[in-house]
Amino acid sequence: MYSDELVIGCPWETELDLEAFLRDVLTPVLDVPEELSVEINKNGRQVDVFLRACQKDRGRIIGRNGRMISSLRTLCRTAGEKQGLHINLELLEDDTYETDASSMET
Repeated sequence: MYSDELVIGCPWETELDLEAFLRDVLTPVLDVPEELSVEINKNGRQVDVFLRACQKDRGRIIGRNGRMISSLRTLCRTAGEKQGLHINLELLEDDTYETDASSMET
């Protein structure tokens, strides 16, 4: 479905496509869905998922009192546990992402 998708799964279980899931859930909620970026880094059984969106959409992803991001984390974590994975979902600000990227280069 997506060119950079990471499909995680066992042959006997349903495959877990985190990027497609997150895009399907978040796209209807966002004002500027084309600016949504989903980056997935896998290291063994640890899977880090980083979301980036424009400033006004970050508030929508977080939700009231953090309910939306908390629910997304719970869903991703539960789906990952069924696959034997530990999934960590983070919403990055543009500044945070650039700082992390520049620190990796040195």
